This record gives sequence, structure tokens and C-alpha cells, in this order.
Amino acid sequence: MPYKEGPVSILIYKQRHRHPNYKKTPKGNYAHIGYIATRPGAVKNEGMRHGLFGKLEPGAVKEFDTWQEAARLVRELSYRRVNMYRGIISFSPETAAELGLSDHKAWEDYIDRHILTLAKFNGIRVQDLQWVAAHHNEKGHPHIHVVFWNKHQRTMVPFVHPSIPDKIRKQLIRDTFAERIKEYCEAKQRAKEHLSAITDEMIDEFEKYMEHLHPQEYRRLREAFGRITDDELGTSPLDSVVGAMKIAPFISRLFALKEKMPKKGRLYYKLLPEDVKAELDAFVAFLKENNEYIRNLVQDYAESKTHLAMLYDTDPAHITEQQEKAVAEADKLIVNKILDVIRTMLCKDREVQPFEYTAARKAYFTEQMICEILIALEQTAMSLDMEYDDRQKAMSTDLSKAARKEWYLRHKDKGMEP
Repeated sequence: MPYKEGPVSILIYKQRHRHPNYKKTPKGNYAHIGYIATRPGAVKNEGMRHGLFGKLEPGAVKEFDTWQEAARLVRELSYRRVNMYRGIISFSPETAAELGLSDHKAWEDYIDRHILTLAKFNGIRVQDLQWVAAHHNEKGHPHIHVVFWNKHQRTMVPFVHPSIPDKIRKQLIRDTFAERIKEYCEAKQRAKEHLSAITDEMIDEFEKYMEHLHPQEYRRLREAFGRITDDELGTSPLDSVVGAMKIAPFISRLFALKEKMPKKGRLYYKLLPEDVKAELDAFVAFLKENNEYIRNLVQDYAESKTHLAMLYDTDPAHITEQQEKAVAEADKLIVNKILDVIRTMLCKDREVQPFEYTAARKAYFTEQMICEILIALEQTAMSLDMEYDDRQKAMSTDLSKAARKEWYLRHKDKGMEP
């Protein structure tokens, strides 16, 4: 079901869900939880490498020890055809600052206050509600992702009418900006007595007034939020994240490396001269050292691969060895993405002589390389997490020692060879 939204607003709300009956929905919902919790731009819980929080039981908001804790429940319920509603609430940076949404705790409090609005309009009773969320502090449109569901749902809901997200948006505006709307109406002399109810008509006029009052702010929000649809699906090119990076140090090193590559023959790591391999390895180390997103995703990959491997090799003395092996695999994945971008540039050089690399083009190729690295690491780590869950469940039954040994021997040397 595609997103539906009203006009550009002081508050934007979008909602969708994957059809509960689709075969890939459970794993897609699992991956989505990991995506909102860990992707670059997600504000992390203190002392953790993910930002997932929520309520799976009554009480205070909980910051989960691992995002997989919630993702496994989401996947299990998805197999039972329970709808997993995905919502996003977004403000302009100026509006978020005015509302005091300046840190992780403030966003936790905000969604905790308003989550019942999302539940109510989707027909979920408070006693049946479970939800998780993550705050993304992206340039131009700070927003919060929330996934919510009815833990006691009995009937599959394949479709939600587009009017539902719009009603939620208006109610969120009504609750978030009640005093400002009243002040606006009183200033317009539309109420001579105390306003006890804020109507949809008032909200529509208030939105138009605010957009007229701050046209540049709303133009930026429209441009930024136009990309949320792909972002929500977990397929965003991460342009808003990469755009905020300082990529100048990477540009010079990438293009210096390109000039040292062989101009003929296949461009594979194993076939490169030893001095070029050393330069390429040094560039990988430089990327990890100077880019926190890549560094953290390599750590995530290594942890996921180690957990999976240790299902079959339970000797604690081998943990460090497995981690080092996993980091080496992640490094090879990064090498492949660097070589992909360089290969593309060398093709341009052969096709167009001479091909001019302006500053903008150099930045484009470097950003493309970083995006490809981030997406590959992110998707591979999530795939390993899902495989770990599947294997752990299988091994909790009567999987024989012979079967474990066979799996381990088949996978022990399986890396990402360039």
C-alpha cells in the first residue's frame, strides 16, 4: 500500500504496511526493524550501536539491548498474518527545535505521548498495542520511524484507506500545536469565546498560514521528505547522509588510486600488482578510520558473522580468530565496491577521450562509492542476523552433530573473494 499524505504541512505523517499475505513480508519486516535501528542517521541509544526503543508490554518506554529482540517478535507475528504498520512523523528542523525535540529522550517522550493516536485510527486498543521506534536526525527533516501492531489481531487487514493517515496527521497537529492554533484563530478574530474544539477546517487554514509565513522552510521540507518513500523501504541511496559527510579527503585518495590501476585487463584484487594491493588496503583502512558509519557497519558485520560461526565452533578460544576473519571478509566487500567504482571510471576514460573529471563529478563518484559500501555492509549484516536466527532455531531441535560439522566445513572458507 503506497503512502498517502496531505499537502506540505507543519507536520508530515506517512504510513504503509506490507501485505500480510506476501511470502517475503515476515523477513521484510524483520529487516525493516534493523534498518530503522541501525542505518546511518539513526540516533543511537546511549552505549549502544542501535537506536531502537518502544513498548512490548505496559510500563515505561524501553531501550532494547539489541534491535533483534524486537525484530524476532515482529517476524514471528508477521508469519501469523499480523499487520505491521510503518509510520513516519517528520518536522522541519526549525519546528522540531521549537517543540524541544533536540535529543533522543525528547523524541522518545513525543512518540510515547502520541502513539495512541496512531493506534486509535488503525483500530488498535491500548491493551493490544505494541510498538517500536527509532529517531533519525537527518539534515533538513528530522523524523521518527515507528512500527506498531495489534498483538491480538485475529483478522488480516490487507488495505488501509488513504483517509486514515490523513486523519492521523490532523489529529497529531491538533494535539501538538493546540495552543498555537488557538492563538492563530483568536488573532484572526474567528473566536470570541474560549476555543474548546479545534476543527479540521481550522487545521487546514493554519497549515496554509504557516506555509505562507515560512515558505523556504516548507520548500526544504517538501524536497527532503520527497525521498522518505524509498527511505522507508530500506532502499534509500543514503543521499541525505552522504551529503552531510566531509568527503574531500576520500576524493583525492580515490582518484590517486584510480591512476595507479592497470589500464588494460580485468580489474580484480588478486590480479593487481602487490604495490597497488597495498595502496587499496590502505584506502580501506583509511575509510574505516575516518568514516564512523563504515566503521560501525564493519563491526556489526563482524559480530553477526562471529555469532553465526560460533553456533558450529563453540570453543571460546576461537572467538577472536572468527572476528578477525569476519573483518577481513568485510574489508574484501569494501574492496569490491571501490573497484566497481574505479572500473566504471576507467570505462568512461576509454569511451570518452579525454573524459573531464570536474569537482562535481569527482564528488559524485566518491559519494557513489561510499553509498555502495554502506548499503552492501548494511544488507549483508542483516542477512547474517536472519540466518543466525534460522540456524539457532534449527539447532534447538535435533540437528545432528554430523549436520553441524557439514555446515561448518561448507562455510568456513566461504568469504567475499574479489
